[in-house]
Amino acid sequence: MGGCLRQDVMQGGVLIAVMTNKSVTTPSVQEYYSSLESRLGYWLLLGNARHCEYWPPGTLWPFPIGCAQRDMEEKLWERLGIEKGSKVLDAGAGSGKVASYMAHKGLIIEVVDLTPLHVQQARRTIRDRKLEHKVSMRLGDYHDLADFNNGSFDGVYTMETFVHADESMKVLQNFYRLLRPAGVLLLHEAEFHWDSPLLQEVLRLSHCQNTLKQGSYEDMLRQTGFTDITVENYTDNVLPLWRLFGVIGSVPYGAMRLFDLDKRFTNVMTGVEAYRHWTQGRYISIRAVKPDSRD
Repeated sequence: MGGCLRQDVMQGGVLIAVMTNKSVTTPSVQEYYSSLESRLGYWLLLGNARHCEYWPPGTLWPFPIGCAQRDMEEKLWERLGIEKGSKVLDAGAGSGKVASYMAHKGLIIEVVDLTPLHVQQARRTIRDRKLEHKVSMRLGDYHDLADFNNGSFDGVYTMETFVHADESMKVLQNFYRLLRPAGVLLLHEAEFHWDSPLLQEVLRLSHCQNTLKQGSYEDMLRQTGFTDITVENYTDNVLPLWRLFGVIGSVPYGAMRLFDLDKRFTNVMTGVEAYRHWTQGRYISIRAVKPDSRD
């Protein structure tokens, strides 16, 4: 563990967990996603997608995974609940598959991602699917969206990227500013309740230190000014994927731990430990609305 410590701090009036250790360097988001392990793992297991899939509760056989990916993207579209032709910000687009799905549904998508590899892959995805007229993208950080005007978007969504935020309230305030009155914010994210040093190390290595406790999303959204907040729990729906990770990764992970190599293979470590501690977290879809100034 290298002496990695957990510290509870207040951010915008909400208790969150962060890792503190001056002797430990936390990998950046770019480093995490650009590593050879991440690139190979996402390509081989998820077809280069960067998000969880959606299955009916109780599903044991997770294949074909691609169909479950589309089902999760359909959930995102349904939960957004905005009209075709609306302009939407995809904050952290990965390989661009979610943005392309939203574009096929008739939305106009602006993509921001801070990992150069992701921007390259997303551009390739959009070009291959001939969606350049509906999707534009740029290298950028959702902590700093000053180049977008107030009220630029009808909707904003994240698909498992808000968990990487270093300053949660700042990001939510950015989203709030960018939304038009009655605009919709939708976050598909995980909540963690991992208190052990080992599990905190998993979060650090995958740059998921934005470890919000259950209920914190709702509190932070209210403080930012959002209303009409609703939450759907998809924990049972994403379990088949993490069960797969836990099963196929258990043997190599055991060998890695034996030779003290587990921290070099972050995704294997994350997959196995997440499945072993499945009851200590949730996967949720949380929707919030910016109040209409006319109300």
